[in-house]
Amino acid sequence: MLTQSVMKKYLFICLLAVLAVGFTSCESENAPKHKRTIDLVVKQSAWDFDQSANMFYCHFDVPELTARAYNYGEVSINREYNSGTSNAYQVALPETTYRSVDLDDGNGGTTPYYYQQHLDYAFGVGFVEIFCTISDFYYEGFTPDAMVFRMQLTY
Repeated sequence: MLTQSVMKKYLFICLLAVLAVGFTSCESENAPKHKRTIDLVVKQSAWDFDQSANMFYCHFDVPELTARAYNYGEVSINREYNSGTSNAYQVALPETTYRSVDLDDGNGGTTPYYYQQHLDYAFGVGFVEIFCTISDFYYEGFTPDAMVFRMQLTY
């Protein structure tokens, strides 16, 4: 037979377990309840160049990015390659890729130019901006390609 002291210990442990479950299952009124995936499609002609920041950018109005979503939610953006095909895949931003292009060397030939392309983003209430920066800021004859981005918004 259990002694009264042992029974009190078991009762105390059970009460603690019930309280722990109660405290961990409480849901804040600001807890995320929705998840949205929003495609942000950039045509090559849609890239704008910011002279002061020395980079390309594209601005998107995103009405789903409300003040509540901004303050209590989570935003992440991926670049999607091969969009709309069976071999599509995504890479999370920020993303840096290493590239090369052949430039005219002035003597009738070409010389390779190696550079990095860096993609990043910023967001605020009602908008998202995607940035494209080239290493060494060499933009002569360059405009970023058309790209598809997938924004995950949890709020």
